[in-house]
Formats: sequence, C-alpha cells, structure tokens
Amino acid sequence: MTDTGYNKAATVLGIVGTILWCIQLLPQIYTNFRRKSTDGLPHLMPLLWAYSGILFGIYFLVLRPNLPLMIQPEIFTFLCFVVWAQCLYYGSKFSFIKTVVVVSVVIAFSAGIQTAATMPLLNSSLCHNNGTTSTCWPLLLIGVLAAVLIFVGLVPPYFELWRRQGQVVGISFLFLAIDSSGAIFSLVSILLSGTGNGGNRTEEYLGMALYIIVPLMEAGIVLSHFVWWLRIGRHEQKSHSDVEMAGRVTDAAKN
Repeated sequence: MTDTGYNKAATVLGIVGTILWCIQLLPQIYTNFRRKSTDGLPHLMPLLWAYSGILFGIYFLVLRPNLPLMIQPEIFTFLCFVVWAQCLYYGSKFSFIKTVVVVSVVIAFSAGIQTAATMPLLNSSLCHNNGTTSTCWPLLLIGVLAAVLIFVGLVPPYFELWRRQGQVVGISFLFLAIDSSGAIFSLVSILLSGTGNGGNRTEEYLGMALYIIVPLMEAGIVLSHFVWWLRIGRHEQKSHSDVEMAGRVTDAAKN
C-alpha cells in the first residue's frame, strides 16, 4: 500500500474511532439518568479521565496526526465532565445550580490550561523540527501524564469490584464495549498514520498508550463481573426463581 493509501486508511479508521468515542459515554450518561443514581460508579474516575483528555488534547493538537484524532480528546473530555456532573448531582446531592456552577468553573479553568499549554508548544522549534532525531520532551511528558491518568482513573472501579465481590454495579457494559472499540480503531489509525512516513515516532508510541490501556483495563472489569456471576450471581438468580415459583404454587393452592 502506498503512503497515500495508508494515510487514507488511517483517516477513515480515525473517523470511526472518533464516532465511537463521540457516543461512548452516552450509555453511561443514560444509565445514570435512568437510575437517578451513580452508585457503583467512582466519582473520581470521570474527573481523572477529563483531565487525561485535556492532556491528550494538548498532545494531539501539537502532534497533529490527523483531524479526527485531534478532535477526539475534546469530545471525550466534555462527556467526562457530563458524567462527573451527574456524580455531583446524584451522588454528592449537589443542587442543580451548584452543580452547573462548579462544573462550569472547572471546565473554564481546564480550557485555560489547555490553551496556555498548546500555544507555546505549537510555536516551539523543539516540537516542530524537520530533523528525524529530536524529541519534544514537553510533549512526551504530557503524553506520559495523560496515559497515567487514564490508568489511575480505571483503578477506583476495581476497588468497587473488590467491595462488591467482583460484581459490576452502576457501570454500563455498553459504554465499556463502545469505549474499547473506539480505542482499538484509534490505535490502528495511529499505526497506519505513521507507516511509511519515517521520522521519530516516539510521541506516537506514547499516544498509543491511551488506546492500549483502556481495552485491557475495561476487559478486566467485564471479566470480574463474569466471574462474580459464575460464583454468586447465577445462584442468586436461581434462588429468586425458586422463591417466585414457591409463591405462585402457594397462591394457586389458596385459590
């Protein structure tokens, strides 16, 4: 495949990944809204993910791999703040006005951080060197911190799993599926976007960390619930079914 072919494929896959990540958190947002609760969803998780998205936004805006991957972190960050707002409103029992004010202030502050960090890096010769050996160390550090925040944000759900004997409560499985799929498409997009282009790909390798960590950690959450179902869940379902059947038999005998 020619360089142009790889770039086109990378753009298409990046668009698919972006579309998936545009809707990834919508099932979680709907689940929270329907339940009127965020019980089981750690409140720290969406906030850490939001700041990871801000850092990855800086990272990709400076790196400029392709347009979909530059837009993707911004959408991701916005949806994370929506989920965090639900955590404040449903979980911490903030009033609606207080929730809007707190989240708006945090978003404005975060936007300021991203702008203040992006502009100098865009104009930095260190990050836009035509040579093939230089590494933009500030961008490298931002990529590392963003990947660390993604990982740390997925740790609190594991404490919830431990507390509930492995059962997943409050986290949408559809969200996990869409999120992981979007990460995989985006990972392949990055791989193809650098094929045949040469140059130093250190920054791109760091960017891949986001799309590798997410599916692995989320697969662990799904596996935990499956093991819980094998150990406990299916027996509880059988017990409930037996109780319901006994109740029907008793009602029939009375009639």
